[in-house]
Amino acid sequence: MKWTKADTTQYLPEKQYVDTLMIPLIPFDPAGDQQMVGQAFQRELNQVFMNFIEKEYKGRVFLSPDYTYLKGKHEHEKDRLNEWIQRFREQPFEHVFLFTFDSRWKKYEADVDGHLIWVPGMSSGSIKSTETQAFVKEQARGISELIQAYW
Repeated sequence: MKWTKADTTQYLPEKQYVDTLMIPLIPFDPAGDQQMVGQAFQRELNQVFMNFIEKEYKGRVFLSPDYTYLKGKHEHEKDRLNEWIQRFREQPFEHVFLFTFDSRWKKYEADVDGHLIWVPGMSSGSIKSTETQAFVKEQARGISELIQAYW
């Protein structure tokens, strides 16, 4: 289920069955042109991953809105992220997974109230290319197995 009117309307009466929350972590820093392009690609790639996982586990997984943060400010963001997670846990969600291509989150993994899933991502390319699609499918299978291990 996604953060849409239709899915949240369906989620509310069935929330006792939806025990897993997926939060996409999206860095943002418009400082340089090349950096912006790379970050936009990573966001698109993250959306493809999240949509794949959400579709596979619809009715069990809820996909939150993107958690967007200033790149390089992880130390300050971990508290804000934990507050975000705490608000969602009130629903309640038993399992919270944070999905990112940003390896710097690994340093703060023990400080956040969720399971961090870091995937070394592609820094550029085309979302529609066969290479990118193959990468997403291969990585998504591994992520699915990891999520199932927590259930």
